[in-house]
Amino acid sequence: MATKFQLLQQLPEELLQEVLDSVGSAGLRRFQFTSRWCYEKAAEWLWREVELVDCPTERNERGVERDDHDDTPIVKKLVLLATRPDLACHVQVLTHRCHLPSPAIFFELPRCPLSSQTLTTDPRTIRLAELAVGNMTHLSTLRIIFGHPSLNDALIRSAFNRHRQKNHPLKRLWLECCRISAGLCTPLAEHPYGLPLELDFAGLESVRFRRLPFSVPAEQAHHPELYARSNQLWDVRDGRGGQYSTTMHRSFEESIVEESHEIWLHTAMAERPNDNRTCEPSREELKRWPHQFHESSPLQQLYFVANHSDDLIYESLDSQLTPNEKAVIAERHVLSHLQRSVLAYRGSQLDPLAGPPHNIHGVAQREKIPSSLAATNMLAHCTQTLTSLSLDWVFTMPAELDHTVLKGRMEHDRWIGLFIDLFSLRFPHLRAFQFRNALVMETRVLPGLYLLDHARSPAPSDLMPDEDIGDFARTAHQQAQLDTLCLCFMEAHPKLQCLAWPMDRFFADDALPSAIDARVEAVLENLSRNLIDLRVEDLYDGVSDLQSENDQGPEPASRDRRRRFISGFAAKMKSVESIKIEGGIPRDERRETLRALHACPLKKIVMIGTSCPLGNTWGVDGKDLSESLSPDESEALEAEFTDAMWRYGTEKPEPAGSDFRFQASYGWPPSPPMLHTLASFHAATVTELKFCGYKGAPALLSPTPITIPMLAALKHFTNLRTCVLSLWLCTRFEDEARDMEIIDYWLNTRSPSSKALVRVTDDEPVGWEKELREKYAPDALARRITGFIGPFLSEEAKGREGGVHVRGSFCVGDWGGIFDVDLRIGKEGKGGGDVCLGFLGPREELETGRRVEKLEGRRWF
Repeated sequence: MATKFQLLQQLPEELLQEVLDSVGSAGLRRFQFTSRWCYEKAAEWLWREVELVDCPTERNERGVERDDHDDTPIVKKLVLLATRPDLACHVQVLTHRCHLPSPAIFFELPRCPLSSQTLTTDPRTIRLAELAVGNMTHLSTLRIIFGHPSLNDALIRSAFNRHRQKNHPLKRLWLECCRISAGLCTPLAEHPYGLPLELDFAGLESVRFRRLPFSVPAEQAHHPELYARSNQLWDVRDGRGGQYSTTMHRSFEESIVEESHEIWLHTAMAERPNDNRTCEPSREELKRWPHQFHESSPLQQLYFVANHSDDLIYESLDSQLTPNEKAVIAERHVLSHLQRSVLAYRGSQLDPLAGPPHNIHGVAQREKIPSSLAATNMLAHCTQTLTSLSLDWVFTMPAELDHTVLKGRMEHDRWIGLFIDLFSLRFPHLRAFQFRNALVMETRVLPGLYLLDHARSPAPSDLMPDEDIGDFARTAHQQAQLDTLCLCFMEAHPKLQCLAWPMDRFFADDALPSAIDARVEAVLENLSRNLIDLRVEDLYDGVSDLQSENDQGPEPASRDRRRRFISGFAAKMKSVESIKIEGGIPRDERRETLRALHACPLKKIVMIGTSCPLGNTWGVDGKDLSESLSPDESEALEAEFTDAMWRYGTEKPEPAGSDFRFQASYGWPPSPPMLHTLASFHAATVTELKFCGYKGAPALLSPTPITIPMLAALKHFTNLRTCVLSLWLCTRFEDEARDMEIIDYWLNTRSPSSKALVRVTDDEPVGWEKELREKYAPDALARRITGFIGPFLSEEAKGREGGVHVRGSFCVGDWGGIFDVDLRIGKEGKGGGDVCLGFLGPREELETGRRVEKLEGRRWF
């Protein structure tokens, strides 16, 4: 053994690193205990990526029934990193996330302010986070995904602390499902927790704002729910098709505490000597007040569970800590629960508009400036290094847009100001700019603003129902600023290789003015050479995607703008390798976009919608699968031209010749299937296809006949490496939906500790248990997908080493859980049949391996 380690030590450092990289975390943990040298080498890898995640804990002490956000695992890691610089210096990637699933994007996120005041508030934990990050001299990436607000602030402010010792600047910042105003605000005069006041964002190369508010949407203003440490239980979606109970508050319970606390303090001061009643009580005086009086404080009641839970955490860890670790923890310990509550309270204003921040009797308003201003200020400090900027379903539209009310006018001006501030910035090295907004109305681009056109006053169809805001730009100065704001931005960034933008916001619906025609053509010519990744979308709308939107459609102006994008933008691109089309875009416009890109060497095609982008296999209103569907599943499904599908679908696509000239043709008459058209233009270059949308999708267990011509053209994609396809999985048995039983079965089969596996015996030839095993077991699904998709795939593609990666994606559960089965389909020997070379799943999006793959595989970050 000693000889082997001596040989390892003689390897060149580059080769040694490659060896250790292949060992895996489990092997490295064993390797580190072999010798001192092995420990030092393994530590570099084991601490390269650190994840700070809380956990749920049942408690029955001090009036606390449960702690759904127990910080014990976070505190343990922070203690080590705060007191062991030799370990912390290896950290390159730091991620903080809540163990709970992020709010569901359509149903919960628009109503969740993401400002939970009671999560991770103990001063000891905040101090440990500050010290730990301060020791991370090689930190390059910070990701916060649905993190706890006060800990978010500590991580951000410590990572970007102007005075932090570091070997290089932090390069990548990912902020998702969190509030950013307090963390990014710079400079501050003071911070309640003593966090760094001066921040430095120079050196940032990639920034992603994802699913977070730049303003407070209307849904959040009227129906907000907050994750909390409390004894109140609420039901929320679990990301696996079901629900679970967790502790939450209504936001008004936290926002009204300020007023209640003020009344309480006035009552308390009435008990003081007359000559002191006009003075604010000092912290020292508050500490001397009777404990039972403290317990009556509204603030302390709000933080009752949090304060007692944190004390239990640190008491349980005390015996495991060294004297040095105890001394570090004690630095910022606040014994008084009242004082701890005052420190933790963030105030009632989620997005302060203007004027001095509210501050009553020591309770500070934590957010000093609007989130939108905090974000643009941060970006202004990294203009010289930023290469990638993504605003991914960010809430920009404020709750109030009433011109007759001062607050509404201020909200309106701030919305305009956000886009003026953002598009006035210049990034000399920018390669990727993404503004995605297919989520809900509140994530949309400013009405009347276009990427390659003059800004216009919005048409009535651009506004929300009952929204009367007059001329959008209320002053001539605002209109002048907005006029060619985005065009100037595009002219100033000629190196863009990735662009994501709403499909109906490239051009206005009338002709391009001659005054800017030459400027727009110059931008398009430049993009045609450089752009390799294009992503367009429109808001999800309705229960099913249309085949075509005719002249009597609900939004003809939006339709005309989308079609102008196809003819005026897509048709002029020559270098695009990846195209993604998402949201409520009619099928004919998706088809014409792909035809317009005929000159591009497309390698990846992604289409995502409510309905299957390839067509409807269920028949009009789902009549061909009526016995398996509920009424809402089959609503608004349009009929396909069956005869034309069979006539064209089974023919070999004729490649578009070099003399092809694109001319848009809309509508969906009897014509070749979508996949047939794509194959005729892009089969030779495409390596990845992804078609997601569950209504009308091919039914795995009982495919309808029309599925054959609809998918037949897959065999012509000879270079295909990956194919992702939504499949419909019937979950009915004996006229009853069994979604949750199937999901439980999947989760149990992949759990090594589960004993709830299905038993199949000869004595029970029929029944639900046999149905589960034969149709829904993971290996059964893998076999069925292989048998279903395999025959459609190219023989050449399947014959390559590793075969074709196929992902069957299912929507299952009472609350729309998405589960994927990943497998590789290859050939069994030369000339043999299709065979499954291995599979994973079913896995939901939040399953550990699936989540990490998606996070680390994100392009342009």
